[in-house]
Amino acid sequence: MSLSFRRLGEEDLPEIQTWEHLCFPSEEWTDKMIQTHLEFHVAFAIGDQTTQCYALVCETPWEIEIFRIATLPNYRKLGLAKQLLEKLFSEFPKKEFFLEVKESNLPAIKLYESVGFMELERRKNYYPDGSTAVLMKRNPIE
Repeated sequence: MSLSFRRLGEEDLPEIQTWEHLCFPSEEWTDKMIQTHLEFHVAFAIGDQTTQCYALVCETPWEIEIFRIATLPNYRKLGLAKQLLEKLFSEFPKKEFFLEVKESNLPAIKLYESVGFMELERRKNYYPDGSTAVLMKRNPIE
């Protein structure tokens, strides 16, 4: 199966809102947050006929911060998030990558470690529910 990789834009706002609701119920970004992100940052998606996995990222001259990465519920456990991460690494080969993840999200942490992320630090009581964030970094491959 060949997946397409594409950059998302403001015309994709309605779809991203739907994906956020499906992937992050009760923690989805607001419409304004997504709209502002698309105005100042970048977003990407992969899928076959439809988007199956997406990422909202911030690009600076020296690094990429992944704010969101999610696989739509019907496509989970197929390795799509890993494929999207690998596409992002190819898109920005000379940049460091950063992200944060809830320490209770062990499948995500395992995924990130499998593609080269290392834990930098933990931030206690970081999320609104009081959970701890794990800050992770991936260096560019030289």
